Amino acid sequence: MLALDDAWNAAYHHGDPERMAAVLAEDWLAFFPDGTAVFRADLLANMRRDPPPTLMFERHASRVFGDAAITRGTLYAGGERVQSFLRVYARRAGQWQAVSVQVVP
Repeated sequence: MLALDDAWNAAYHHGDPERMAAVLAEDWLAFFPDGTAVFRADLLANMRRDPPPTLMFERHASRVFGDAAITRGTLYAGGERVQSFLRVYARRAGQWQAVSVQVVP
């Protein structure tokens, strides 16, 4: 599961929507501080249209609960803390996938 979290970070860091697509479940959903919900297809389309800036991630904690897991961390841009996140993963048919993220300021 931590390898999947690292793959998420690398995909975002490099602005690579194809790598990101391999991490996210088809029903993945994100929630942002302004109340916006973003679906997988929208995130990938946005990454293709406007690649994200170079971002760095710091993982603070991870926990596995059977077929569910979470990671918590902080996102940095230009060396400054931008936001924190809580990612949710699920093991489906023996394979881990990202199913959600909650981003907080």
